[in-house]
Parts: sequence; structure tokens; C-alpha cells
Amino acid sequence: MKLPLPGRAFRAARARSSGAPVVRVFVFLLLSVVLLGCSYAPTQSDAPAQSEKEFNATDVAWLQLADALHTRALPLLGLVRGRAGSRALADLAARLGRKHENERARLRALLARARVTGENPHTQHDMPGMPTADALRTLTGLRDDAFDRRFVALLRAYLDQLVLVAEGEQSSGRAPEARELAAAMERDHTADLAELDRVGGPER
Repeated sequence: MKLPLPGRAFRAARARSSGAPVVRVFVFLLLSVVLLGCSYAPTQSDAPAQSEKEFNATDVAWLQLADALHTRALPLLGLVRGRAGSRALADLAARLGRKHENERARLRALLARARVTGENPHTQHDMPGMPTADALRTLTGLRDDAFDRRFVALLRAYLDQLVLVAEGEQSSGRAPEARELAAAMERDHTADLAELDRVGGPER
């Protein structure tokens, strides 16, 4: 199976296709998580709470992936101050940083509702959309226009992936609260992509 196409080309292809490819890609990501052997360990109990029963495997996989994506993106967003040449880009990064802290808190609250515990090992794997340690080190040494161009490319790839997995959760998830959060994140981060195109320039 092919990984998601990057950037605007993927968004255009996704808009022309049915929902089935999105589900297939999300299933691929879910299987990748399982094959990597990186999953939270649910707490054990003789009688699971009703709220725990609401969450299926897709809900938990999405919550874990989205939490890991947010965690890995925060250092990227934190590099903008003092390096970006564009004030509008710096303002966007600051807004996204605040939004991401709030979203991550909501994701973790739902993981707690699902009785999923422990550290999230997904943050240690370079999955699609995640800024790598090498990419962050390179970005740290850049300033002004050079920084802006590289930052925009990394942020766009990340937001594309965040929207993609949110679509997968809405297609295959079960817990209403998780699906509602996924819908809100898809809507909000699609708007963020449009804002990124406006302040950072369209993808070349």
C-alpha cells in the first residue's frame, strides 16, 4: 500500500476520491502501530466501565496517533520565535502551539476514559507527518527566509497527516466523543492549512 501523497497534491487527490481510500490508509497506519508493537497497555479489570466499552480499536489507535503527532509537533512550533522571517508565520505558529496544548489535553482525557495507561511509545517512531530529530536540528540552524521555507514544508506535511487520521477516525471509530473531537480537528486543521498557504505561500 502506498503512503499518503504529500501536501496539496494529496489533498486534491483525496477530494476527488471516495472515502474508501482514506479508510484504507488509516487501516494501514493502524496495522503499522500493531506491527511495531507500540501500544498502550489498558488497565485490567473484571468488569470494564461503560465508558471503556464505547471505545473500539480504531478510537484508541487514533487517540494514540493524534497524541503522538501533537507531542512531536510542539517542538517544531516552538522553534519559530526568533528564527522566522515572517511575522504572520510566527503568529500562526504561536496560535497553533496554544491550540495543540488544548487538543493534546482533550486527547489524553479520552485515553483516560478508555482506560488506556502508560507512556505513548508512538512518539519515539518517525511516522508519517512527524518532524524528525534530524529535521528539527537542521531547522534550528536556519533563519529568516530559509527557515520559513523549511518550516512551512514540515508544518504542511504534519497538518495534512493530522487531517487524514481524523478522517479515518470518523469513518471507523465508535466512541461519540472521539468522533466529535476528530471532526473538530479535521475542520480546524483544514482551516489551518488554508491559513498556512496564505501566510507561507502555496506548496511548490
